[in-house]
Amino acid sequence: MVNSLIAPDKLVLQVSQAHARVLALVDQLDDRQKAAASALPGWSRGHVLIHLADNARAFERQARVALQGEIVDMYDGGQEERDQSIDRGAARPLRELREELEMAQRALEDRWSRLTEADWQRAVRFRRATVLDTVLARWREAEIHAVDLKVGYRPHNWSVDFALHALGFLSARVPVGTRLILRATDGEFTRVLGAGETVEVSGAVRDLAAWMAGRNIDGHLSTTSPQLPELGPWPPDPAN
Repeated sequence: MVNSLIAPDKLVLQVSQAHARVLALVDQLDDRQKAAASALPGWSRGHVLIHLADNARAFERQARVALQGEIVDMYDGGQEERDQSIDRGAARPLRELREELEMAQRALEDRWSRLTEADWQRAVRFRRATVLDTVLARWREAEIHAVDLKVGYRPHNWSVDFALHALGFLSARVPVGTRLILRATDGEFTRVLGAGETVEVSGAVRDLAAWMAGRNIDGHLSTTSPQLPELGPWPPDPAN
C-alpha cells in the first residue's frame, strides 16, 4: 500500500487535470504521428493511448466492485490479455483511440466522484491495497505516459508533489546492497533509501523522479560513484 498525504478530493483533481492534459496532447497528433514510436521501447503512441484507456477502465472496475464488497483481478485474462488488448488496439484510428480514452477517463472520474470517505479505504486486488491507492496509481500512469507520448510534455512539467510521490513509490528500485542518498539541488529535499554501500545522486527533484522512473531527464544528475546505479525492476504488483 502506498500512503498519500494528499486528501482524496485534491488527489482526484490532480488526476483529472492529468487526464485533460493527455487529451490535449493527443489533439496535437494525426494518424501518422499516432503510429510513430513512443518513448517506450517497442510501443507506438497508439500503444500508449490504448493502454491508458484500458487502465482507466480497469481502475473504474476496481472501485465499482470494491463498493460491492468484492475483489477482482485488474484485467480479465491477466497480463496476457492486457498485452493482447494493447497490441490489438494500437493500430486503430487516432479518432477512435481518443474517443475511447476520453470516455474511459470520464467514467473513472464519475465513479470516484460518488465515493464516500469510507469508500476510499475499501480493499482492491490491485497491489493488495485500497481504492485510494488506485488513484495514486492512475496519477502515475497519466503523468508518466504523458511524457512517453513525446509531444512536448517533459518531466520538468511535473508538479513537485507528483515528483515526490513517484520517488516514494519507486524507492523499491534501489539495488540490493546500496544505500542511496537522493539529494535535490532545487529544494530542501534529501531521502535515504536502502542499506549497504553509500551512493549519492543529486539533481533537480523532477530529474531524480524521472531517473527513478526510467525516463530521460531534462537536466543533469551528479553521483559520487563512477556512474549512476543500475536500478532494479519496477515495483511488482504483489496481487499477481
